[in-house]
Amino acid sequence: MANTFLDKIINESFIREPYAKKSWWATDLNSCLRGVFYRRKGLPPTSVISPDRMGIMEVGKIVEEWIVNKVKQSGSLVAEQLRVEAPEYEASGKVDLIVDEGGRPILYEIKSTNSFSFKYKIKNKEPQSQHKLQTLFYLWRLRNHGHQEISHIDLSNLEGRIIYVSRDDLNRLIIPVDYSENAIKPVVEQLKILNDFWKKDELPPIPESVIYDEERGKWGINWVCDFCAYHELCAGRDWRARAEIEVKERNGAIGN
Repeated sequence: MANTFLDKIINESFIREPYAKKSWWATDLNSCLRGVFYRRKGLPPTSVISPDRMGIMEVGKIVEEWIVNKVKQSGSLVAEQLRVEAPEYEASGKVDLIVDEGGRPILYEIKSTNSFSFKYKIKNKEPQSQHKLQTLFYLWRLRNHGHQEISHIDLSNLEGRIIYVSRDDLNRLIIPVDYSENAIKPVVEQLKILNDFWKKDELPPIPESVIYDEERGKWGINWVCDFCAYHELCAGRDWRARAEIEVKERNGAIGN
């Protein structure tokens, strides 16, 4: 069915002009490091994120605003969209929400998800690795350096949690993120990798296009590649078709 006038208005609202990043972002952690490198270089994307995926991102923003507004109404808001920086690693990000819970500041990262993934998380009680690393980045910086915008609040024992919200019915699952020196090692390691390659002006390694999906118990296309706007540069324009064939073959082998 052809797009309606209203579809056209909505889809055009998703269009974003490409721009060069001035630093690494907390959301870059556990994503395609090569794609992150290209983006910071200001390279034009080779593929455009489809309207349906842009729609998912837009829903995520709406869910975040909904939760933040509820916290504001309760009078428990400490901070929202708080910029956190790690200048020595040329990295930064924005904390979704810090809430005053009985005199204790609690950091929340808000993530919307589909019903299948939501049910899996209820059963597994584990956050997605990229969300965990993003939250750990914020805890690492705020616990050790505080923040000038909320300097009156002691953040040295700040706790972190990820709240997953089902896009189907707004059901919620809160998963704590335990902070430790050992837990932040992957955060520091990835930032060091990015900076090392940046200084040498060399490309980071390419992620595998096909990976085993623990949630579904079968092989699938790597979301890291699927959401990278530059993967065609690394794997060719037909990479997805080839990856789908490989997925089918690998899952067929499991069935046998």
